[in-house]
Amino acid sequence: SSCFLTTVPDDLFGIYSAIRDNAMLSKWAGGLGNDWTPVRALGAHIKGTNGKSQGIVPFLKVVNDTAVAVNQGGKRKGAVCSYLETWHLDIEEFLELRKNTGDERRRAHDMNTANWIPDLFMKRVFNDQEWTLFSPNNVPELHDLHGLAFEEKYAEYERKAAAGQIDVYKTVKASDLWRKMISMLFETGHPWITFKDACNVRSPQQHIGAIHSSNLCTEITLNTNKDEIAVCNLGSINLVNHVDENGLNREKLKKSITTAVRMLDNVIDINYYSVPQAENSNLKHRPIGMGIMGFQDALYAQKIPYASDQAVEFADVSMEVISYYALNASSDLAAERGSYQSYKGSLWDQGILPIDSLKLLYEARGVDFLDVNMDQR
Repeated sequence: SSCFLTTVPDDLFGIYSAIRDNAMLSKWAGGLGNDWTPVRALGAHIKGTNGKSQGIVPFLKVVNDTAVAVNQGGKRKGAVCSYLETWHLDIEEFLELRKNTGDERRRAHDMNTANWIPDLFMKRVFNDQEWTLFSPNNVPELHDLHGLAFEEKYAEYERKAAAGQIDVYKTVKASDLWRKMISMLFETGHPWITFKDACNVRSPQQHIGAIHSSNLCTEITLNTNKDEIAVCNLGSINLVNHVDENGLNREKLKKSITTAVRMLDNVIDINYYSVPQAENSNLKHRPIGMGIMGFQDALYAQKIPYASDQAVEFADVSMEVISYYALNASSDLAAERGSYQSYKGSLWDQGILPIDSLKLLYEARGVDFLDVNMDQR
């Protein structure tokens, strides 16, 4: 299995258990995505000791150094990406983790970072409004909510903060924070930009909980909780081997994809799991992912210029063909082996495929905030 996604709980035992899990998964060559949003911010009250929290940055230093200390199977560098939601009070320091200037004790140069952005933040940027930063222990529901439910609860917490009922918070201009996010991305390549609402609205598995982050490479979105470390089982179709003088060889592609889907499903059963939460999640939900490689080579073989409309057309056709045959192969496999354990109630179960779920996003965001081509063959 290729990548693992975890949510880090807001207690010391849980934090270091998550870091230990990172080490074990990295040892067996896994790429990691950690959701740090639940962990309380700098200055937040700690009930057990009556002290104040140091926030997430010191722990992220440990995560960074763990990735260096425990590389992937002794073969390549350890790789982890930490995610933080935009309303977290530590977000401004989080943005600077990869900077090459400043206090080295507040930097993490060997780790990837990503912003987990709710749509409400982008609306506030567009409308030039203010944005409030909270410590998650004071606003516990925000982590699991998205869409309208998130917006309503967030506004409620803003009212409480303004009324003096929440002590640790900060108000900033949304556009200033966005400018800082973009500036840091330009300067350091981090944190990456990922969108919470789109991932949750289009998630086939939204009936079993929220998606709190993506993975190391931001192509996978799966549910995580304290009992489940999400796992994705990935493979890649070499596209250049599926083009000939007539263009895309659909029959060969169909054969490769059908075999690949079966192989990826087999991986779930024969894989070694270094932590029990990963096995629990993988056997329950059986997620597989299939990407491509050799795209540029496939264009070259057909003498198609990379920056042409023809290249975009080839991308459209090849992706839709791969999606179609992958879903078809998965469906045939379900007829043969039975559907996965948590299938009931999923978008799949409702007959809503990923190509259809764009409409759900359109409904959630409205006409002003979605500009996507919905053509299909």
